[in-house]
Amino acid sequence: MERKLLPFIWRHSRKQQIWVFIVVLVSMPVYFMMLQLPKLVVNGPIQGIGYETPGATQPFLSIDLPFSDFLFGQSINLFGGFELERQTMLVCLCFGFLIAVALNGWFKLYINTYKGKMGERLLRRLRYELFDRVLRYPISTVRQVKPSEVTSAIKDEVEPLGLFFGDAFSIPVFLGAQAITGMLFLFLQSTMFGIITLAIVLFQAWIIPRLRRRLLVLGRARQTAARKLSGRIGEYVQGMDDVHLHGISNRARSNIWDMLRNILAIRFELYQRKFQVKFLNNFLIQLLAFLFYLIGGYLVITGQMDLGALVASIAAYKDLPAPIKGIIDWDQQRLLNQIRYEQSIEDFANTKVIPAERQERLEQPPAPIKDGYSVHNLTVLDSSEQPVIQDFTGTISRGEAVAIVGPADSGAEQLAESLARLLQSASGNIMLDDKPLESLPEPLTGQRIGYADSSIFFSGGSIKTMLAETLPFDGDLAPVLRTQSSNADFVVHEAELGSTPDVNDDFDDFNVKEPWPDEALAPRVLKIMRCVGLYEDILEFGLLRRIDNDTDEDIKTSVMDARRKFAGDETNAQISSAVEFFDPDAYSHQLTIGENLIFGTPIDETFKAENLPANNLLRQTLQEAGLLAPLFDMGLEIARNNIELFGDLAEDSTLLQRAGGPSADRLAMMKSAVEKLAEKSADTADADDVDSMLGLAFDYCEAQTRFGLLDDDLQERLLKTRKTVRAALEQDNSGAVAFHDPDSFNPSLTLLDNILFGRIDARRVGARERVLKAIKTLLETSGVSDAVFLIGLSFDVGTGGRNLSTNQAQKLKLARALLKEPDIVIINRALSALDAGERNQTIENVLDLGMGSDGRQMGVICVPLDTTMLDHFDRVIAMADGRITVEGSPEKVAARLETAQITAGEHS
Repeated sequence: MERKLLPFIWRHSRKQQIWVFIVVLVSMPVYFMMLQLPKLVVNGPIQGIGYETPGATQPFLSIDLPFSDFLFGQSINLFGGFELERQTMLVCLCFGFLIAVALNGWFKLYINTYKGKMGERLLRRLRYELFDRVLRYPISTVRQVKPSEVTSAIKDEVEPLGLFFGDAFSIPVFLGAQAITGMLFLFLQSTMFGIITLAIVLFQAWIIPRLRRRLLVLGRARQTAARKLSGRIGEYVQGMDDVHLHGISNRARSNIWDMLRNILAIRFELYQRKFQVKFLNNFLIQLLAFLFYLIGGYLVITGQMDLGALVASIAAYKDLPAPIKGIIDWDQQRLLNQIRYEQSIEDFANTKVIPAERQERLEQPPAPIKDGYSVHNLTVLDSSEQPVIQDFTGTISRGEAVAIVGPADSGAEQLAESLARLLQSASGNIMLDDKPLESLPEPLTGQRIGYADSSIFFSGGSIKTMLAETLPFDGDLAPVLRTQSSNADFVVHEAELGSTPDVNDDFDDFNVKEPWPDEALAPRVLKIMRCVGLYEDILEFGLLRRIDNDTDEDIKTSVMDARRKFAGDETNAQISSAVEFFDPDAYSHQLTIGENLIFGTPIDETFKAENLPANNLLRQTLQEAGLLAPLFDMGLEIARNNIELFGDLAEDSTLLQRAGGPSADRLAMMKSAVEKLAEKSADTADADDVDSMLGLAFDYCEAQTRFGLLDDDLQERLLKTRKTVRAALEQDNSGAVAFHDPDSFNPSLTLLDNILFGRIDARRVGARERVLKAIKTLLETSGVSDAVFLIGLSFDVGTGGRNLSTNQAQKLKLARALLKEPDIVIINRALSALDAGERNQTIENVLDLGMGSDGRQMGVICVPLDTTMLDHFDRVIAMADGRITVEGSPEKVAARLETAQITAGEHS
């Protein structure tokens, strides 16, 4: 990486910087005219110089050859201009000044926009280069860095550089040109003014950078402290379990407070020195104003200088401090950003990385592994430089299944990691098909070797995305070299890149092909998920998902067929009795009163359960049906019953929690309502109190609470009200509620609820599991399960895979390794969360998956958690203390291990 900031900027934007320089040069005559025109206005039309006689005229837009007086001894006129009278000249000069101001502003707008775009492109490039370096870190290095610090460096620390990238060359050129133009103008008006201004400017240029040296040191310290703070906060967030388990939250607060206090001290000193420098700079600028008014005024009074020249000089002086101050500020920013740049890339540039060629995309699909591994005198060291594998020599062919066994410190795990290129050797070598493993391209080993261990981390996204990430990347890595600017000078031609994106070229996005051809991969995904035991889990994920109206009609039709079959299955009376199916003409005892009144899924917020008491349509309908008062009284009675049952229990009582009683806050509300509404009715109570009592009534389910408050007559009246509400909503055609219709698919319900079309009896123990199993069986027999399974692949695994259980996450990791059809799969103490029986069955499934009609097609290298299934492997390697102790057939190794255990027992 380029270690100096300005060379980095020039290397990647020299064409754009040159263009900015050209634009700046073109803008300078306009800037000079903006300074010159006020003098011409004052001296000419206003004071009347040249218009002493009536009818006198002066030339407008007269053009003389530049420097003709100096070169030829006389002024040579190229264009005589237009002769104008005094008032006409005043108007023309003023409009000329206005045009010059507008043009000068447009040049500034164009330059600022252009350099802003250039800065953002360079910032994008820098971030990409840093991330590219991270991708090329050896695994041993990655395990030692703090993710939060790397993230902070790439995302936050380089962010201010984006503002400077565009200013790196354009600011000194633009402001320098303005300052030189202003200085030249001052010298033309008065040599004395020019000399005074130049002297003060040179003094500023000498003193200010020296005063700012301490600022640079403080800036570096601030950046270092902020990075450490980011890393420490990241550590605490990642280890939050330990913070709570060991009660060290106060220690964490104290640690972070000390770091924040240190940052405060640095920043406070930084502010003090910054504004001290600013004070001196402003004082020197105002000193110029003092000298201009004093000396200039004296010269005008004594007649040694005309008023127009003084006015023009003062105008030029007022514009001069801005570019001078800007150049001084730019120099400070250059130094600060140089430090920021060097510090940001320091760790990235100094870290030894994998050669870029090793990660280049292959032009052709990688050739299959033919022979396998050949290991010669392999020695691997741990982070403390102690050997974990010593002089290991052996071969593992593609056509065999090998188990590597040994205790935790045997080196078996490290050998598996070395074969997967996760560890680097200290000496010796690993050959794959007679080629050094460490020199092979990553796309080859990444696609031909599968690896799974018990560690789990997923970046986030759906299961489908997690699986697709391991597939061969067939996207077009050549970036589209274009810009979203309409300026023709900013467009960069497209380039074709053969491998990874070349950061020397400009790009805005990637043309990445979708790496998930459903039709082609679906059969293999199904096979792999059944192999690792994830099929049932993902099928359940699919059942718990909603699908929209745009989904394939075949799936909806299949779901409706499954609904009818499930409801009509009279052979399984136990399952049928556990479900109360929805019937628009019957009151559902497994639903609350509010759910019965709506009898559908609320789409509009006003029909959500918490908003039902205040729903105008429902309140009006209940009032007309004469149900408002009975439901108010029911809510009051529910409050009394809850107080009687749970009122004397403490808020944290386990009995209150186990009995499913109301929360402490709601119980307090009930007590207050009973006292307040003892002598009131629905007509006399406040609106808020009516809402509270209706809320209790709407949440009441007789089958669950059993207070005996819902008789047959009230059920019939509620059923009639339901039909009235539905008719009103259907007439309104607002779509506020998706009603339960036995003949229609409801997209607002999950697939499971659409098939079930009812509510499981919560009182029956294990009812949900039995019903779910019955529905899965029904889907299998109906041939719909695979379609629902594919829907389940859209399940979001969450950040780090937190939405998955440990079992599911470990199975998914193994599935990712198998989906890419590797020639050799390495299972390194994987599936540790599974019980021994399920784990062994899964490994056996993997072994069977690798078998073909003419022998083993996929080699398997397994470091098992136990030795109960060694007979399933072709060969076993036993290790201890980083060396091979015995190698051979499963029977031979098992006998040797058994003898060693007996001997160890006798010695103990």
